[in-house]
Amino acid sequence: MADAADYRQALLAPHPFWATLSPTTVKQRIEHMLASPDCVALIQALPPIEYAVLLKAAPDMRALLLQLGQPEQIRTVIDLDCWHQDTLQSTRVLEWLEELQRSGADTFAQTLETLDTETLVVTLHRHMRVSAALPPEEEDEPRPYDEVLANELYTVEFVDPESPINERIAAFLQFVRLTTELNVYNRLMQEVMWAQESELEEWAYRWKTGRLQDESIPEYYEALAAFHIVDVAPLTPLPLDTAERPGIPISAEETGLVPTYAWGLTLSHSPLQQALHDTLPQATLERLCWEMVALCNKAIVLDQVDFADTTAVRTSLERVHAYLNIGLEYLSASQQKPLATLLSTHSLLSICQVGFSLSMRLRQRALRLHTHLHRSTGVRRALAGLAQHVVRGLLQTWHPQFFVGLAVPGELVYRDFAYLQDIHLVEPVLQALEHDPAYDAVWDAS
Repeated sequence: MADAADYRQALLAPHPFWATLSPTTVKQRIEHMLASPDCVALIQALPPIEYAVLLKAAPDMRALLLQLGQPEQIRTVIDLDCWHQDTLQSTRVLEWLEELQRSGADTFAQTLETLDTETLVVTLHRHMRVSAALPPEEEDEPRPYDEVLANELYTVEFVDPESPINERIAAFLQFVRLTTELNVYNRLMQEVMWAQESELEEWAYRWKTGRLQDESIPEYYEALAAFHIVDVAPLTPLPLDTAERPGIPISAEETGLVPTYAWGLTLSHSPLQQALHDTLPQATLERLCWEMVALCNKAIVLDQVDFADTTAVRTSLERVHAYLNIGLEYLSASQQKPLATLLSTHSLLSICQVGFSLSMRLRQRALRLHTHLHRSTGVRRALAGLAQHVVRGLLQTWHPQFFVGLAVPGELVYRDFAYLQDIHLVEPVLQALEHDPAYDAVWDAS
């Protein structure tokens, strides 16, 4: 497993791939790996998040990446990409099955064997119905023989005869029948015939949740629970001895490598980097590595990131670093403690929750103001120009946005809160509105 040097390298070394994540850098990284004599080992050592990004953001290289990957790796990417919260996205499953067909019969068959039957059956049952074929003499109108859709054993009826998805399903079943043993096709058709969709989807969700948790990737509602508002005045962060420490992902245990994506966006001269440059014991370095991996995984799951959108992936990871930096700076000032001491004595999750809470509480205040101005007995007047921009930024997305014009006059753009100074710039604007007698508002001081 990794030693102190490996952990320090993961925390402090620059990771330009993640810092400049884009379709171009994704393609360059793939080309670099493929040019290596150890390309198979390099690809099979990729952590699930990185493998998913490479597969989704470089469609022209996907077939080759699938051929070089392990079936279990591919299954994990499907687990990541084909669920919206607790609902299976059957069209995405079909897209991956189509990609596997393009990658060749061997890759298709090996991956199909590792996929949960429940996932396949739910996907097919949403678009087709299977029934046992009647003897020819009992058919009202004899059907033309089709080795997949109407043969001596089964007949298939599509739920929506006009759906373009039907062609994908027919092609998939054809590929299964031609490239795998016949019992694989027969078993699949039997399962679809007798499917209880809701029960099977629940089981599929359980299987994929367990596998992803082994990779330190939580299910959606666990990720949602991690990002909650805490009391920051006064604040008693979650002490390390009572914090639940994340385990090491199975793939990382097997390879002995620390995933780089979690620390790839640590900004130079940020509070987080300053703290990391102090002398920290190996046990602390190791804990920080896996806590950050778990924290970034939670953010990606919570944001329901499409891995094909490299900007969205990067934004989700950047936001984690931003909340940590805000939290560290706030705690260091309020508790009069060195940054490194905070990292040594508190979990990253508790520090991140501070930064998250400071920005979300601004959003709550803006929402109360907005509600007051628009309720039936309210003033129903527009806010002044600058205040209007500030409030709009706080409310325009689930994650509040900072109006850059506060820091750089004339700039009419928004971004995530990145520094404690951003919080300090917004607070007086909201405070002035809350105490402006023109709005006739009585605000809860809390």
